[in-house]
Order: sequence, then structure tokens, then C-alpha cells
Amino acid sequence: MPTGMALVEPQQIEALLWFWLPLALVPLGFWMLLLRSSETVRKMGMPTVFFGFIMVMASQWTVPDSDSSASGHLLLVVIGPILMLGIGSFMAIFGGPVPVGRLPSVARPAGYISITLGLAWLVALHLVQSPLWRGEVNPYWMVWWAVFLLALCLVGTSLAQVVYLFGDERGRTAANVGIFGLISGGFLLAMMFNDGAQISALQMRSQIWLATADLLGTIAGILSAVLAFAIVITLYERSLTAIEPTAQLSEAEKQRVSEIIFDNLGGEEQ
Repeated sequence: MPTGMALVEPQQIEALLWFWLPLALVPLGFWMLLLRSSETVRKMGMPTVFFGFIMVMASQWTVPDSDSSASGHLLLVVIGPILMLGIGSFMAIFGGPVPVGRLPSVARPAGYISITLGLAWLVALHLVQSPLWRGEVNPYWMVWWAVFLLALCLVGTSLAQVVYLFGDERGRTAANVGIFGLISGGFLLAMMFNDGAQISALQMRSQIWLATADLLGTIAGILSAVLAFAIVITLYERSLTAIEPTAQLSEAEKQRVSEIIFDNLGGEEQ
């Protein structure tokens, strides 16, 4: 009779050791960063996260036979432009008129340049050379690319409206944010009708529709959760008995309150 270990293939054990365990170190490291009870453990949080990311990105060499390494390969490909987008967004936000932590004025245009280069890098991955894994386009690339552009379009246009409606003299900032959302929307339309380096327009249209369904489902789920929470709170508050008004303080109680206030605050009695 075969034992439990005999049912597990060596490739699965290698994937567990070299991909899934390092991947589990990432949320573990973030939890360690938030831990306040031990300073030593908290200092080990960032190295743990960094080590986990490095091992996941190296999975295409450590476990090349595992299908899970495709996600590590994609992370290695997009980490550069994503960092440029993140750093550029930080510089563009804090290089403007913010009340705290303002960066030098040169940081804002440098941030816009970094964002533009990051987007150009990602577009080049679609038009010039798509990420190849085992001689074919990475199966996660089309999914991630479609979701990323669609999310960027929705977030950019939504943030532009929020900044314009609730901000004080933020018309220019809203326009700058909205431009990136419109640009990403333009990329989506262009990719739906034009072939890329290794991806056809038909494949891209299919992924965009699937990404649209995913995002709409996510938004619907979030709204449903918020609505359910509001309904539960409303029903609970309605089930509570009405609070009866308390009787007015008597003269003795008023005198006692005055004495307590006088003893704690001092000063002359009025």
C-alpha cells in the first residue's frame, strides 16, 4: 500500500520548498512589521519580505518544471516598471502643495517623467517583446496587463472627479490625474483592434472582457458587503429599546457636582 509521501511527486515538494514557502514569507514579513510586542521581530519583517520576493522571482530558475514559476517570472518582468510608477506617483503627490512632508519642487516633474517611463516600459512589453515563459507568452501576462490597464483607467478617472469635486483649487491636479486614466483607456481601445508583438487583437479583446467582468464582480461584491453591513446595523439599531430621558438633577445633586468640579479644577467659586 503506498504511503502518503509516495503520493506526492518530487516536483510538488520542490515547488513547496522553493515557491510556496517563500511566497508565504511575504505576508508573514508584513505581519512582523506590524508587531509591536517585540522590536527584534519587527526589525526582521522587512528582510523577510525582501527574501520572500527574491525567492519567488527566482522560481523560474529554482523550480523551472513547476507551473507556479510563471507567476514568479511575471513578477520579475513587471517589478521594474511598477517601481517606477510607484516612486513617480509618490514624487508627483508630495512634490505638490501638500501640508506635510512636501518634497522639493523638482520632485513633481521628475515624478511625472518616472510615471511616463514606467507606462512606456509596460507598453513596450506588449508592442515590442511580450514576456516569454517556456518559449510562449506568459499565461499570466495577458490577464495582468488587461486588469492593470482597466483598473488604471477606472481609478484615474474616478480620482480626477473626486479631486475636482472635493478639492480646493485642484483643477490642474484633477486634469493631470485624469490624463493618465484617459491614456490607459486609449491603450485599451488600441490593443482591442491592433495586434501586439506576440498577442493578437482577438486574444486581447477576450482578456479585456474577462478583466471587465472580474472588476465589475469585485465592485459588486464590495458594494453588496457594504449594503449588507448597513442593513445589519440599521436592523440592530431599530431593535434597541428607546432610551428614556433622565430626570433633572436635584438641588443636592447640583451642589455635589459643583463641589467635584471645584475640587478638580480649582479657582474661586462663582
